[in-house]
Amino acid sequence: MNNEMFSEYENVITLEKRNRRKFDNAVIADLDQDGFLDLLLTEHARRVELYWNNKGVFKKGDPFIFGDTHGIAVGDYDMDGRIDILVQPGGGDGKNPRKLNYFQVNKDRIIHGGDDFKHFESSRGRAVKLIDIDQNGSLDLLTSAFPTVKNLDKGNRLYRRDEQKNFKFINYLPHADRISMRTSLTDFNNDGLMDVIFHGGKRLVVVQAQTNGTYKDVTDTVFAGVTKINNTNSISEIDFDNDGDFDLFLTRSKLPFPSEIDYDEANQRFYFFARRKPFDFKLKVKGDLKIENLQMAFPNFDVYIGKNKSEWQRTEDKHGHHDLTLKSLENEGFPRDFFKKGLYIGYLGDGIWRVAGHTDSPTTAVIHNVIEKPEIIELKSMPAKLLENRDGKFFDVTNDLGIHIKEQTSSSAMGDFNNDGWADIFVVRFGNSASETKQILYLNQEGKTFIRSESHRIVTKELGATGMGADAFDYDKDGDLDIIYSNERGKWHLFTNNSTPNSNNYVEVNVGYSPTGKATAMGAILTFNACGNTYKRVVGQTSSSYSHSLNTYLHVGLGECKTIENTKITWTNGETITLDIKDLNKIYSVGKAKLND
Repeated sequence: MNNEMFSEYENVITLEKRNRRKFDNAVIADLDQDGFLDLLLTEHARRVELYWNNKGVFKKGDPFIFGDTHGIAVGDYDMDGRIDILVQPGGGDGKNPRKLNYFQVNKDRIIHGGDDFKHFESSRGRAVKLIDIDQNGSLDLLTSAFPTVKNLDKGNRLYRRDEQKNFKFINYLPHADRISMRTSLTDFNNDGLMDVIFHGGKRLVVVQAQTNGTYKDVTDTVFAGVTKINNTNSISEIDFDNDGDFDLFLTRSKLPFPSEIDYDEANQRFYFFARRKPFDFKLKVKGDLKIENLQMAFPNFDVYIGKNKSEWQRTEDKHGHHDLTLKSLENEGFPRDFFKKGLYIGYLGDGIWRVAGHTDSPTTAVIHNVIEKPEIIELKSMPAKLLENRDGKFFDVTNDLGIHIKEQTSSSAMGDFNNDGWADIFVVRFGNSASETKQILYLNQEGKTFIRSESHRIVTKELGATGMGADAFDYDKDGDLDIIYSNERGKWHLFTNNSTPNSNNYVEVNVGYSPTGKATAMGAILTFNACGNTYKRVVGQTSSSYSHSLNTYLHVGLGECKTIENTKITWTNGETITLDIKDLNKIYSVGKAKLND
């Protein structure tokens, strides 16, 4: 057996080697309904990559979502037995607001659609979430946007699925500031209704679902004492103490606008990120100027070299990284006039290179062999937070539970990664982009504390990247949770969990449609008792701030426990099935696999 807890296996999935921009988490769902979870991976501003899961080995499919893409939600909203995909296109930096698109996936993997909802308002959209607001089993819709100050009240929108199997606008939901467009779902008071948290900016806002399909701002009550936690980029549900309610884990990082400058002194690597402000660096370099992972986004892609501003010609598409090496004698001088937006590079003599410019969208790169440390920009401390749910109110227990992450973090994935019966925490670091980054894994010690693992082997090797989104799922159906995560201006990574087989038990329940076929699996809840603990899992749980996956395989580690009692699956319309689980270490399927079963 492999002694490494996690390993990255190239024979499992062929992911692109090129660094590119990302947007949010992977979207996970059994799109073709063959019993294995497929993947949609967003390459921001380029396209979404499709990976079909062929019994634990992924095959790249033909892309069908192109261009600037933000939130994606999957689920059978029209109740025709096919998986629907709702896609929110980007808004072209606010200059090209657009409407939500939709696709349908047949079981033979043929994909139809691509039209937009004509009756929707165009927006600079962000989140797309599917929820049952009226407990009738059908999926309604919640979206968020990056609104103007004038339209701040219209950023968060609620739609009900109507009789024409479409979506009808109902109302606007409460909001915080413009940046709080990130959206997370959780039932904080255990009433069976999905509540909503808007976050990302200066504070958290939680709106409670009411029985009549409306929502009420209850922030000051539910988040008393923690309302002012800012820059929250992801929220994960975790029942760390197995008491049957969901606690929350929050990651936090800077907004994607301020400049960044970092330096790896041991390896003499300089990194910079610039956006919408002029930048000008003079760097002492040993030998040639070696640039790694240069990325520039629309509309300023041009690179000018030397005194004469010779335009550098790319050999690959503009949407990914470029590596280049410049020799000093061939690129001497620096232009007096560099007012045109772009990146300018020139050799000044004595080992000094000048790198300067001004671009609207991000320009970022790593420069090697920089032998004198430049002035850097220190990233502010933004500790991750663990909030305990106590009767529907949240309290900060981060330090009490042994979690000490002072640096900035980008995302997290919750799951019992060693099947010992207690949910663990995987954290993606924002990272120091001039260096390789070892990610963070905290192992739960029976709900009393967490211990940081140093042997997980989940490492980001690409330079010039920062953390993005993470999720856990059992892609190979072997009974342990694997991890997929991405890096902004980096790559996608799938890490396989090597924990099984071991002495710990587990159970997985694959949830289908409700017994009557009137409710989809999205939002269905699994609960049971085992050896003094209460376990709860929900279909659609994700740390994604913008997208909504449909992972119907609910995984629970049990440790040495061998007896499960009171197993119940409850759909959003109240239909319930009890399940008698006697045999462990297997997958149970519950509900209708197809609507015509």
